[in-house]
Amino acid sequence: MFQLPSIDPSIPCTLVPQASRRRGALLARTLIRAGAFDAALMPSRPGPDHIKTCQTVLEGWVRRELGALRMLRPYFGMHLRETGNDASQAVGPACLIEWGGESFGVRCVGPALECLERHRPRLGRTVLRALERYAFRTLPIYTPAVVMECASDVYWYGECDEEMALEEACGDDAEERKSMRDSMVTRAMFDSTFPCWALEGRTRLLGRRTLLQIAESASDRRIASVIESVLGLLAMNPPGYDWAFREGRFVGYSGVLAWGREDELTCRVLDDYEQMVSESGDYFETCGEVPIGVEDHEALTGWFEYMRSWCRATHGLDTLIWQLSEGDWSVK
Repeated sequence: MFQLPSIDPSIPCTLVPQASRRRGALLARTLIRAGAFDAALMPSRPGPDHIKTCQTVLEGWVRRELGALRMLRPYFGMHLRETGNDASQAVGPACLIEWGGESFGVRCVGPALECLERHRPRLGRTVLRALERYAFRTLPIYTPAVVMECASDVYWYGECDEEMALEEACGDDAEERKSMRDSMVTRAMFDSTFPCWALEGRTRLLGRRTLLQIAESASDRRIASVIESVLGLLAMNPPGYDWAFREGRFVGYSGVLAWGREDELTCRVLDDYEQMVSESGDYFETCGEVPIGVEDHEALTGWFEYMRSWCRATHGLDTLIWQLSEGDWSVK
């Protein structure tokens, strides 16, 4: 009577529906056929939920492809679901793979980019544009140009400055216009916080041959290393992700690149932007998603090929952000 009750070891601690287990087993077989699976990726004690085991294998594969990261924190998820031609006609079970990035916080890159621009005109803006381009192909990041787009959405009715908003709210009342301008985020604030080349998107950039020449002749090893990282990214050229079919605003940015430690404008705009988007409810956070049939090993093989190039570019982007945000770039 003083013994504690015990459960027979043959009774599982977690109950998984038989249909879900079958689908998970089919997906596990597809992973093996896709060539991504090996014994090193298997968890030491697989559980009864096969889809969780598959996700563990997937996460292990991604970590292995990415290598060590200093800044970016990607995540992946897998969900089983039914797919069909329309809502009423199911074709079969599919695995929905989603990926995105957790925020690494705020990092200052302005001193490094201004140092590069002083070293060679258009070098700083070339590095910034390369960072922006490959961030949107991997894990998007808030940059000065993106922050100004957010300000346009929140304050300026989609315009490039506040004049339209003042006209709509105040009309010809000069005193009211001045009062409203003094209390809002204005284009002048951006112009005083960022150099014009950090906000302009249509500027002529340096070519790869010029970048290579600058790197070879630079006496500052930091500058040469940054240029080498940019050239590495340009050589990868991963395919871009199609955002056209996604509904709502994207808010799953993986970090914020402020210009300097005194840059209060960036955080002010982003706080207002994210509050506006969260209140609307019309947004999404994942950077990418793709449904793959649980027995379609060819589609899964194609996705792994895509993700190999994605992982290489993500690692290169991580290195570039770390180089720009670490150390003292204020004195060359």
